[in-house]
Amino acid sequence: MIKIQQGGEEINSNGGNILIGALLQLKSLDKMNTIQTKRIKHGEVSHCDILKIATALLALGRNDFADVDLYRNDCLFKEALGLKKVPSAETLRQRLNDLGLCNGDQTLIDNCVVELLQKVDNFGKIQTGHSQYIPLDIDVSVMLQPNCKKEGVSWTYHNENGYAPIFCHVGTQGYMLANELRNGSQHSAKGAIEFVSRCIENARRIGLKMNELLIRVDSAHDDSDFIKFLHEAGVNFLVKRNLRNEVREQYLALARRCGEKLPSRDGKNIYRCTLAHRKPAGLEDIPLFMIVEVTERLTGIDGQTLLIPELEVSAWWTNLPESETLCIDLYHAHATSEQFHSELKTDMGLERLPSSKFTTNALILNLATLAYNCLRYIGQEALNCKESLPIKVKVSRRRLRSVLQDLIYVGCKLTRHANTFIVRFGRHCPWFNCFSEVYAKC
Repeated sequence: MIKIQQGGEEINSNGGNILIGALLQLKSLDKMNTIQTKRIKHGEVSHCDILKIATALLALGRNDFADVDLYRNDCLFKEALGLKKVPSAETLRQRLNDLGLCNGDQTLIDNCVVELLQKVDNFGKIQTGHSQYIPLDIDVSVMLQPNCKKEGVSWTYHNENGYAPIFCHVGTQGYMLANELRNGSQHSAKGAIEFVSRCIENARRIGLKMNELLIRVDSAHDDSDFIKFLHEAGVNFLVKRNLRNEVREQYLALARRCGEKLPSRDGKNIYRCTLAHRKPAGLEDIPLFMIVEVTERLTGIDGQTLLIPELEVSAWWTNLPESETLCIDLYHAHATSEQFHSELKTDMGLERLPSSKFTTNALILNLATLAYNCLRYIGQEALNCKESLPIKVKVSRRRLRSVLQDLIYVGCKLTRHANTFIVRFGRHCPWFNCFSEVYAKC
């Protein structure tokens, strides 16, 4: 028989707060204390502390204002973040509402994100025969908000109510460069130039080379002005074409005449070609190409002859000096960003935003960029501690859920001696050596 008792010791199940707190020691966050809000002035709890608390809660997978009450008497939470006091849920809500009004263009947290990402040694590059590229994957991902009357929630292309934020991830390891909350009904192309300009500027401030950046976007951004901006910015790009009402058969004829036929099953023909004479309207003088892939199906998978052959055409605008096959493979890798969206919404529990106010939800989503990158940094640095890892992993990226389970929700005991806080881990804690190495790098 097992008896349960409550003792007087400080035992904590979220030892990873130490790592989050170390990563959030940012000069850009301290400068937030100079912000002048309209209604509420900061007192014992500064603007910097409010933003740290909200970010730390998101990094723990908690996105409700009421969750802060769980940590009001948690000494480790306060010491890790350098707090004098943890506010109530009501105070946290009011303060974030006021700070949200100061985040009208949703760039308030950009300096903090840039400063944090400057600690990253390797974002992950793609090496080819001609060059190496650092991808910037930009995409819209719906955040469903059913049965609510939140500001900005409207009908999305998923045929449900929600928001339609746009995200930008940099590199192959999944770090988030920026995001922007949008109304559910807003078209992806609206404001896209301003957003990609912001992303490129953040990448430049981090120290990334412009000629190595590779912007990858889907067909929603097939727009002459957008492509012209990318060309003038001096970056590489792959933009999926929106063929709209163009006749697909003309591309089949072009591909047969000047393209290459790829090996495939009987009854299926695949052609790929590069067209230099087809360019977006008004951009005839810009050096770019159109990559075309045409799939013609004469029979089904079961071998049954089709009465009318099926024709599938995919095309991309690009300025890459690479082969058709490599360009198409590079664009297909863009789909990995969907996994990053999933980690944000499911692993961090951020599918539903907590406030009824659009500006507050936008600020929380921006803070989620900080929390997301903290978890990503911890996970990637843990992979570098190969000799300290308690398990053998053969992956290039750790999922955020694994980071939360292994390094954030780790049990510890908090003691105080000679005016110093000491955090003790269990004798048989399998992640202690890895944890200590990651902490030294934070």
